[in-house]
Amino acid sequence: MLYLYLEVDLSDDDADLDEVARDCGHTLEHPKLADWHLLGVTHWHGHACLEFQLEMTEAIVQAELHRLISDIKVQISHPAVSASRTMLVSDKQES
Repeated sequence: MLYLYLEVDLSDDDADLDEVARDCGHTLEHPKLADWHLLGVTHWHGHACLEFQLEMTEAIVQAELHRLISDIKVQISHPAVSASRTMLVSDKQES
């Protein structure tokens, strides 16, 4: 299993990340990505992030993890989300 941590900018002061996690649509794309699950909200080094669990079609070696940060395409669909950034892809759950 791999874990992806996505920082999200909110444009609506009345929305919070827990609401986004409950109500958002999300799509992740990568040739080696078999499935994913949004686990919820967590904090990584002071950043509130959405945490995804990734199931890959084949093992990813440690040296390739950093490249996945830019290679996995993530789309979040929620009216309060103005931008998002992948902060980390790890083989260890950070929360």
